[in-house]
Amino acid sequence: MPTPLSDIELLARLVAFDTTSRRPNRPLDDFVCDYLDGRSVRVERFDAPDSGENVLLSAGPPCERGEGLLLCAHVDTVPADEPEWSSDPRSLVVRDDRLVARGACDMKGFVALAVNLLHACGGCSLREPLQLLLTCNEEIGTQGAAAFARAWPKGRPLPRRCLVGEPTSMRLVRGHKGHLSLTIACHGVAAHSGFPQKGVNAIERAASVISALGVLRKAYVAERNAESVLFPEVPFPVLTTARIRGGSAINVIPERCEIDVGIRLLPGMPSAVAVERVREAVEAVVPTGGVEVRVTNDTPAFATSKDAPLYGELASILGQTEEFGVGFGTDAGRLAQLGVECVVWGPGDISQAHRPDEWMPRDEFARAAAILPTLVR
Repeated sequence: MPTPLSDIELLARLVAFDTTSRRPNRPLDDFVCDYLDGRSVRVERFDAPDSGENVLLSAGPPCERGEGLLLCAHVDTVPADEPEWSSDPRSLVVRDDRLVARGACDMKGFVALAVNLLHACGGCSLREPLQLLLTCNEEIGTQGAAAFARAWPKGRPLPRRCLVGEPTSMRLVRGHKGHLSLTIACHGVAAHSGFPQKGVNAIERAASVISALGVLRKAYVAERNAESVLFPEVPFPVLTTARIRGGSAINVIPERCEIDVGIRLLPGMPSAVAVERVREAVEAVVPTGGVEVRVTNDTPAFATSKDAPLYGELASILGQTEEFGVGFGTDAGRLAQLGVECVVWGPGDISQAHRPDEWMPRDEFARAAAILPTLVR
């Protein structure tokens, strides 16, 4: 049986694995499974796209009616190739009160705490299940959790109490916006630029589409629903025209131009309705057949009721009375589709993620380690 590691020692082992999104994460999963070997922890592994996998680790009795606790964390990270790093991004550095490494904050810090909790509870007699879901490719659209949701057997229960351990600076979050990604392709007819009458300029069509998207963006600013209270700074859906690609040469009338659009929808706003609104807006300014709208990813929004047991339990432990939402997506939106009641909570500040010298506050890391066992039954 592997020797138990402290939380910081385990974190150091985890950040050493290069689990940049779309890279295989099985070496890290193998390490975790070996570390938990002999602790009466059951292992289920699920294939995911891009050579990834999701792993469900379970201790205690099987879940029969939604009882128990499900922890969820993604093991992938954003790249660590910024030149501004002051140390090796894949070697944990303890610097004053900070734990510095790629993924230390987002979110291998929580992974370390959850794995060590499972290690400690694996040898105990648990009254209810304790499960840990490690997902891949969260950073590129919660794709690992989407694959898990598709693969999970219908009718097989998961614990309803679900904690997604994203860095929230220890604030309990009961909802987040979704992120719908679209590609709008504008079609034209290629021709030599010396004979423009023989072609149709797809970039000029795209200009009309971008104007129509601007009108829709302004319309969204005026829209609210019951969950807007979770997002006081931006209480409306956000549409962003984010990227444009078109043209092949300076002397060629472009035959195709693509526009990438992101829409951060409020909980309760169906993505299918948003797609149709975009389609209607762009087709109104481009001739029939001149434009197509394609969904490239759909990370769902979610909001859990204030009456959900885990929300009330953690709010009481934290002494939190204010409600919070976040503008970034998590695996919670995918898992909520399986009937679980998610909350998002964990150590670390999301503003310190995705940047050089990413770090986790050491005191929050220790506080979270003390709180997690109180949620296990």
